[in-house]
Amino acid sequence: MGEFEDDTVAEAQVVEETQVQEPRVPETCPCSLFEQVPVAMLLADCELNVIAGNNAFWERVCDRVPPPEGTPLRDALPAELFAGVEKALAQIAEDGTPAEVPGLRLYSSGQPQRVIDLRVSTVTREGRRLITIAANTVPDTGRRLAELTLLNDMVRVLRQEEEIDRVFYAILTCATAGTGGIGFNRAWLLLVDQEGEWLEGRMALGPGSEEEAYEIWARVAAEPHTLDDFTAAYSIWADQQPNEVQEKVQQMRFSMTDDADRVPVLAALQRRAINIQNASTDERVSDELQEMLDVEEFVVVPMIVSDQPRGVLMADNRYSHEPIADGDIRLLTLFAQHAGLALESALAYSEIQRGRHELETAYTSLQRTQAELVRAEQLAAIGEMAARIAHDLRNPLVTIGGWACDLAEEPDDPDVVRRAAKIIANEASNLEEILSMLLEPLAQRRLRLGPIDLNSLVVDRAITSESGFGQRGIEIELDLARDLPRIRADIAQLRRCLQNLLDNAADAMPNGGTVKLSTWQDDENVCLSIEDTGVGLSNEASARIFDAFYTTKHYGSGIGLAVVWDTIRAHGFEIDVKSEPGAGTAFIIRIPKMHTVRDEASETQREID
Repeated sequence: MGEFEDDTVAEAQVVEETQVQEPRVPETCPCSLFEQVPVAMLLADCELNVIAGNNAFWERVCDRVPPPEGTPLRDALPAELFAGVEKALAQIAEDGTPAEVPGLRLYSSGQPQRVIDLRVSTVTREGRRLITIAANTVPDTGRRLAELTLLNDMVRVLRQEEEIDRVFYAILTCATAGTGGIGFNRAWLLLVDQEGEWLEGRMALGPGSEEEAYEIWARVAAEPHTLDDFTAAYSIWADQQPNEVQEKVQQMRFSMTDDADRVPVLAALQRRAINIQNASTDERVSDELQEMLDVEEFVVVPMIVSDQPRGVLMADNRYSHEPIADGDIRLLTLFAQHAGLALESALAYSEIQRGRHELETAYTSLQRTQAELVRAEQLAAIGEMAARIAHDLRNPLVTIGGWACDLAEEPDDPDVVRRAAKIIANEASNLEEILSMLLEPLAQRRLRLGPIDLNSLVVDRAITSESGFGQRGIEIELDLARDLPRIRADIAQLRRCLQNLLDNAADAMPNGGTVKLSTWQDDENVCLSIEDTGVGLSNEASARIFDAFYTTKHYGSGIGLAVVWDTIRAHGFEIDVKSEPGAGTAFIIRIPKMHTVRDEASETQREID
């Protein structure tokens, strides 16, 4: 070793916490100055043989006595440390700059587990290439405490979400957030489908371009945010979708069988993290995936639940070009375990919510069906009622017949004629009312469908009712839309429905008022409303207004609106009521446009049962 000169020094490093600085150390001999360098340091030749190392390196890092000069590094160093040196030298060979390998874990029987930050550089002296290796032992408890603190905060944020999309977003935010997260540039979430046949992209997070990345980093630097702030921005992010990254992830779909030897499926099946460092040449990366990611280095970590792969997380540093550190991979792997559990919980919650919605829908449908069955039973009861009161109809018929006979016997007696005519007219009117209110809804007549101008029908009923309404202090207003399509309906049935609704509106205004008839159309329906300014209805009355025999009047049988409901529904139309006590009532008939006539020339009248 006399060939080395005392006045020359090689590069070394001084480690303060996690940052390593480079002191000047002898390049030619391990003299006393070499031992004074406050860094665990080793000098080797280009053939990877030991030249010299200080006691700090052999005792504190390697936990062994110094080996003889010329010992191969493979034999002199722990396997993990030698692998780190090889990795650093490969990086130096690529770019020629010193390489750092943080977070190396060393194990030995004489010392507890140690975490080493390694820095390797090369120098050339008198034509000879030398390698300097500097190592800093980081207290594992401190590193683990920092990792656990960060992991705990990310898991806390993750557990605050229940909706599946928000859980997706929280997972990706924890992976990409520079403050409070792991700090990757981009992250991709893929899940295994329920059949276990496909690994499918669900959500991605990250900038779509280098300009966007620097804009985001500048904004975050100017106004720091917490992890909670980032995850709370889900609604803003969702409103801005889809972006380039999100569009890419939705195109990702990998077969769990055909792509089993390639990432990302490989990571899921092998249940371990895979760090791809040269995507363009790595056989485990398909051309399609490499084109999508457009990056050489990325990491894939599995999400395992109950020893089964549920998905994977992929992450990269596409825009910062920072190498993916082992510590970040380790932390992402730990986080992925919790993310998998959170996903499983969110999926279960989503399934519960879906089941709940289906039950609520089924219950609502059941209630509607039950109500319609009850209504049908009530209408059927009208038939029984009509049969039971048929004998009551004999009384007015007998009366009419008797007075008709009297007229025949005494046609010249004015008093008899007037009295008989009045009684016959009253009884006939009573018969008409009874028959129309009770027997007509039960008549088994067929709907005779034909094209109808709804506006013309409304005008016809308004003119017919105008005289009688005027005597009661009721005005009729019309607000009819132009260019309404003709509807297909039974004009006689629909005329009676409209007249019933007009009469009902008039009865609701004993002191006079206004009835407004309006027509309009939207994308789905042609609509007709009959609106009055009467006394209005309570919520209970509105809910029961179409029930047979239900009435809010002191007179009447409660049949009229039940007949309206039955007729409107028989046509396939809808009718609703809106009312407030003291604010009037509005009946709205909605006619789906499937019941309109587009080509009148080809329309023929049809009969349906």
